[in-house]
Amino acid sequence: QASRHEFFVFPKSTWGSCQALSATPTPSTMAKCVLLFASAVASMAGATTVEGWTYNPESPSEPFDNVAETVTGMIHNYVPVDRQDDGWQGRFCSCMENGHISSWYQYASAMYLIDTCNPDTGLILRSGHLQDRHTEPLEGMMACDTLKLISYCLSHHAQEALPTWKNTCSNAHYTVPACDVDCSGATHTFGQVGLMAAALAAVTAFMGQLA
Repeated sequence: QASRHEFFVFPKSTWGSCQALSATPTPSTMAKCVLLFASAVASMAGATTVEGWTYNPESPSEPFDNVAETVTGMIHNYVPVDRQDDGWQGRFCSCMENGHISSWYQYASAMYLIDTCNPDTGLILRSGHLQDRHTEPLEGMMACDTLKLISYCLSHHAQEALPTWKNTCSNAHYTVPACDVDCSGATHTFGQVGLMAAALAAVTAFMGQLA
């Protein structure tokens, strides 16, 4: 399966043309080279397609509202989860409420974005806090960490829900710039943020011993 992270590879003809032009560099030949590269980029960008969620102005929706609705459906079993009723919903919500995500210039409680999470109500997110994630890098980090947290908690407390979750997570993922979430939640390893949190906890404990 091809990777969805694609990189431009310029045709050899473009490289060859520019090499020939640069043999006698002048403002005119450099301008021609720039135009050749611009043309190559434009042609490849036009041929590139991106899978996943796309905005439809006739039926506007917020993918992170769909995230909360899907998780709530799984908690209430409106969206079937092939797992015995062993109280996983409560453990999942406890995991969510005790999770941490990137926040405004600090690593903070996920409760900044979680309005409610319990077996009776389901999951309610303050998705309005993420509406500028396309232009605000910190909001993008919050959004990405929220997807990571849900994937993590499901992978630990209801792995059977991951195939259903993956599609919804992927659709939201495509609206978050530079997000590296693994929506399958296949591994129980620390990500970069998790390592930072662990390092911070170790430093805090060490400083406490010195005090």
